[in-house]
Amino acid sequence: MFKNRVEAGKLLAKEIKKLKEEGLITDPVVVALPRGGIPVAAEIAKEINAPLDILFVKKIPAPGNAEFAIGSVSENGLVFINKDVAEKLGISDSYIQQIAMEKIQEIAKLREKYKIEPKLLEGKDVILVDDGVATGASMYLAAQSIVRDYPKSVIIAAPVAPRDEEVENMLKSVSHKLIILEKPELFMSVGRWYEDFHQLSDEEVINILSQFK
Repeated sequence: MFKNRVEAGKLLAKEIKKLKEEGLITDPVVVALPRGGIPVAAEIAKEINAPLDILFVKKIPAPGNAEFAIGSVSENGLVFINKDVAEKLGISDSYIQQIAMEKIQEIAKLREKYKIEPKLLEGKDVILVDDGVATGASMYLAAQSIVRDYPKSVIIAAPVAPRDEEVENMLKSVSHKLIILEKPELFMSVGRWYEDFHQLSDEEVINILSQFK
């Protein structure tokens, strides 16, 4: 159990710092999944003196059920769909394309609001951070998106994830290293492992990002 995202970030930062001290990370950029990953990633970026960037990944919900994700889309247009679920629910390609376009437009507005320019990732050691992993779909898509920018390495880091071999193998397949602090058997949800897991406001996000300008 973590007190909050800042504490979780500080604990993760210790592990990342070891990699830097061992020479396994030489030119890092920390990339956070908004919004929850930003306070976690900020602590890592401070500890290893690295720039902080964000990468937007939005869930694609099932028709009529905003809470149930059938996949996700990244800001550069990569789409990941759980085909088994989509087929079971009879979801059309045209629905997926339409929602994906809507989400990309939402992302463009958010990046403008947060006033953060994308960092150059080519040749960098990219540390991809979120406040936790549930299904792994968003992190998987984010890592795939980053690989297109030709980084030197991709490290996925999160404070908590389920003890699930399938999720672990999926994330290992798109990264050079996977760092998870806690892997509970009975996972339930990411929020269950934080005392304070409030929804971050845009103002909180902008305040954190402003420290890195």
